[in-house]
Amino acid sequence: MLAYMYMKLNELFEDSSLPATEITGLTQNSAKVKPGFVFFAVKGYSVDGHLFIDDAIKKGAVAVVSEQKLSLKEIPSILVKNITISMARAACKFYNYPSDKLKVIGLTGTKGKTSTAYLTESILFAAGLKPAVFGTINYRANGQLISQAPNTTPEPLVLEEMIDYSSSKQNCDTLVMEVSSHALELHRTEGINFDIALFANLQRDHLDFHLNFENYFAAKVKLFDNLISAQNTKKEKTAVINIDDEYGKKLYNYLNGKVKIITYGIKEKADLHATNINPSLEGVDFEINGKKAHINLLGAHNVYNALGAAACSLARGISWDAILKGLADLKGVPGRMQRVDEGQNFYVFVDFAYTNEALLRAYETLKPYQKGRLITIFGCGGQRDRTKRPLMGASATQNSDLVFLTNDNPRKEDPKIIFEDILKGISDKSKVILEPSRRAAIQKAIAEAKENDIIIIAGKGHEDYQILPTGKIHFSDTEEAIEAIKNVQAQTLQK
Repeated sequence: MLAYMYMKLNELFEDSSLPATEITGLTQNSAKVKPGFVFFAVKGYSVDGHLFIDDAIKKGAVAVVSEQKLSLKEIPSILVKNITISMARAACKFYNYPSDKLKVIGLTGTKGKTSTAYLTESILFAAGLKPAVFGTINYRANGQLISQAPNTTPEPLVLEEMIDYSSSKQNCDTLVMEVSSHALELHRTEGINFDIALFANLQRDHLDFHLNFENYFAAKVKLFDNLISAQNTKKEKTAVINIDDEYGKKLYNYLNGKVKIITYGIKEKADLHATNINPSLEGVDFEINGKKAHINLLGAHNVYNALGAAACSLARGISWDAILKGLADLKGVPGRMQRVDEGQNFYVFVDFAYTNEALLRAYETLKPYQKGRLITIFGCGGQRDRTKRPLMGASATQNSDLVFLTNDNPRKEDPKIIFEDILKGISDKSKVILEPSRRAAIQKAIAEAKENDIIIIAGKGHEDYQILPTGKIHFSDTEEAIEAIKNVQAQTLQK
């Protein structure tokens, strides 16, 4: 993608001491450097971009930006205090502030962002609009895949480039973006002006990064500070808040009188209030302010996601007819209580439940319909919050008839340590089968299943990879479940 109006290096960084060299691109990946590019040397968690400066120069970089003072002879080096903020501001200017050309909806919260994004996208399509959606599963524009998602919220150079692509090439008029607490804390969304910002909830997660709930909440609030910032010049800005959530109430009190607010909820009085909630294995029927609604997503908790999507859509100026149609049109969300149905006489669900709260919610969704046994396959991610491991172990065994304890994404942590942490929370270990191979655990669980049993494969959801101590491999819970079911069916026919 090309810069606008022949952007010069001295103009991009507003520094007259820099040469007026023409800029053709921005990147932090030396492999993508082309002649005329600015290379941002980022010292990441696992890779240090400074090690690739020579490579970037050989490929034609015309400047290097770094938080470290460099002494380069070939090209200018630009010293900055915060490399991410520098990337964001440079990208905004390079792509001519693309977020100002769309209505931007930011979604934040521990749980529900992805489902809310899919529901909102479906409503926007029902209203005849052209949405782009950037989130945990992938990045897409007007229904077309841009790329898979390495991060819920991409790094700013990628983010601004995709916003520009969505508006200028795909003619999108609305951007729905999942905004993670990491992205907010690390300034990835710097320079993006949001029209609508949604707060879904705050639950135990990411405490390895934020250390405590206060820091975690403060990171989320940054999205709403964007709405009331003097730098956000958009005229009609709206905060959408789940008023049933404890931290939603705190946010409401913080924002009240500063920006327009639309609340939603089930328990508390709200602008959008859901009643007559009737969940089943076919989805959920309910009413929003007396209007009959249906979603195909499983679990009453998804009513919150539907309410949030409806509230954002109202703020976007969409009619109730389109909102109700869009909610009903969405067939499902990849990896979010996703049913795997190959005609077997038992149920298999793949769900992205990687926290204790999410796992309990999955059980709450499924147990009312339980006629046979409930079998859980799960593990916990390595190099992540260890405090949730015994909690998840306790919840799994208390709510299941049988538990296959297996690897999630152990990363570089010893899986034995992860299993030991989980087992500390389990009092009845007779229910537990330890099977480190996730593929084998899925195969054994499905081979074990009898009529009307429910199997939940928890933790990885839509992910199509597994990160092992030895490296990253392709792995999909859904694909593995389908193959295991077909193998069982084939063996049954042979008997």
